[in-house]
Amino acid sequence: MAKRIRDDRYELAITMQRRETLALLWSLGLTPTLISCARAPNPKPQSGTVLIAGATGVIGRDIATKVKEAGYTVRGMTRSVEKARREFGNIYEWVAGDVRDPASLATAAAGVDHVISTINGDERTGPLSPEFIDFAGNRNLIDAAKAAGVKHFVLISSATSGPQVDQSQNPVSGYVRYFKTKAEAYLRASGQSHTIIAPGRLKYEPGGKIGIRLLACKDYEISTTTSGDIGLVVVDALTNPAARGKAFALKNDETLIPGAWKIMYAAMPNE
Repeated sequence: MAKRIRDDRYELAITMQRRETLALLWSLGLTPTLISCARAPNPKPQSGTVLIAGATGVIGRDIATKVKEAGYTVRGMTRSVEKARREFGNIYEWVAGDVRDPASLATAAAGVDHVISTINGDERTGPLSPEFIDFAGNRNLIDAAKAAGVKHFVLISSATSGPQVDQSQNPVSGYVRYFKTKAEAYLRASGQSHTIIAPGRLKYEPGGKIGIRLLACKDYEISTTTSGDIGLVVVDALTNPAARGKAFALKNDETLIPGAWKIMYAAMPNE
């Protein structure tokens, strides 16, 4: 009996939160027609080539899967094409590229329509540290994308890297977050069409099962994000005009219907 009461209270709380969410959407001028669009199936297959930097990483692989499912040709950038083919086969069009080497990026970005960066420094110091990967590496990649005439650039940042947080003196993980904010700032100032997406702590599950909330930069917070949903949002951002010039964090929110994030761009401020 006690468990049933707890379950009933939980369901009531969720129902109330969903009503509050719908009221918020109405206040933003989002009509039931628009809200129903969040439940609509995926749009027609896309075309074109998408360069994914960091395609062999955990987030990169999830995103690449969604990008390919959407109909794009995936060009996976890796420092070692041989190693990528050995580990993952020829599932993508592999291309050699190192974000520390601008010349290799010019070759990798040639002829692509979009670029997605999921790179992340995995050493505290040295050539693979955040300073040279998360900041300088992304800077080089942004420059290469702009020179190649890329239509849109999506930067994967971190929900704990909001610009309002000073991480410059945090030697543990703060260096990563600090240099991610530097990359965000460079992209904003570059003139390149872009979207900055900042997931929270990864929850390794398929996407489209629970709701995702978008949070503006000033509201970045530690949260969890279903890994499969990151790719869904990224694919949409490639061609959705409402995502242009926006930066937002992703947060799991079970009070929202799956896909509700598609109509939340309106609440995100332009940068």
